[in-house]
Amino acid sequence: MAAKLGKLLAVLIGLLVAAGVYLYFLAPQTAYDLGVAAERSLAGVEAKRTTVNGLDIAYLEGGEGETLVLLHGFGANKDNWTRMAAELVDDYRVIAPDLPGFGESDRPEEAEYGFAAQAERVHAIVEALGIERFHLAGNSMGGAVAGAYAAAHPERLRSLWLLAPAGVADAEPSDLARRIEAGGGNPLVPQTADQYYTLLDWVFADKPYIPAPMQYVMAQRAVARHDHYQRIFDQINAERSGDFALEKIVAETDVPVLVVWGEEDRLLHVSGARALAEAAPDRVRVERMPGVGHLPMVERPAESAEAFRAFAAGLEQPPAADEAETADGEAAEPAG
Repeated sequence: MAAKLGKLLAVLIGLLVAAGVYLYFLAPQTAYDLGVAAERSLAGVEAKRTTVNGLDIAYLEGGEGETLVLLHGFGANKDNWTRMAAELVDDYRVIAPDLPGFGESDRPEEAEYGFAAQAERVHAIVEALGIERFHLAGNSMGGAVAGAYAAAHPERLRSLWLLAPAGVADAEPSDLARRIEAGGGNPLVPQTADQYYTLLDWVFADKPYIPAPMQYVMAQRAVARHDHYQRIFDQINAERSGDFALEKIVAETDVPVLVVWGEEDRLLHVSGARALAEAAPDRVRVERMPGVGHLPMVERPAESAEAFRAFAAGLEQPPAADEAETADGEAAEPAG
């Protein structure tokens, strides 16, 4: 009997190993989908969808408390926030949309994808989800979109959290900017899988483990969308090179700001943190992270979350919904 059980166990283990090998090497999309689903589940967030202005929008949501909306960067998607969301869902209602043009949201080719246009789409999303006031965070391109939102709708924001944001006019040239200026090509818009794998080295100082099937699927997706991403890059680069200046928005918008920036960022120079702090020293708090690249929330999710938690703890807390009153004694609208 023991021998039969041993053989059965060996067969089951062999089947599991074979299934694992099949998923890893022969069904990378399935392995990718399972891995993403598992990470979302562990983080306490779930995938949802909504429709705004005729566009189908995918987003992640989890947790309870004050709302924190997270905007990803160029070429990225909502899952850039999953690891950090795991650190915050006990205290916040976390919402991370795929901005139109990216991820699983609609990607109309004829659309405008500049910072201001995307900010208005973010406004439509929060309106559709019934969110009144909230914390808004953005990384890279998402940081510039968050800034554009703050300029247009400052009354809706409890705070602005900028993680290595694009759009700082007075920052020193980054490695990426110098490469593009010298005609060396743009690694943010890869044309081959090998170029995508090289992009990961540009993005991370301490690259986290990413299983090979997931890297393969992400590379194939980026290459397939090359022309689409190039059009978006050209649009946002034109806006960034024009009148847009994130430090000017920070200076003129009365919203508390937390800046988190990796000191080894090769895409956007960390000197941008100083420019933002100098724009409004009484309202801007800066956290520079040694040994971190362009995605602090991926490389150091717990540290990034703790930086925000400490920052938010110092903000004036909104009154409870059943206690809030206007100066006339009428109930005020609760914070979202």
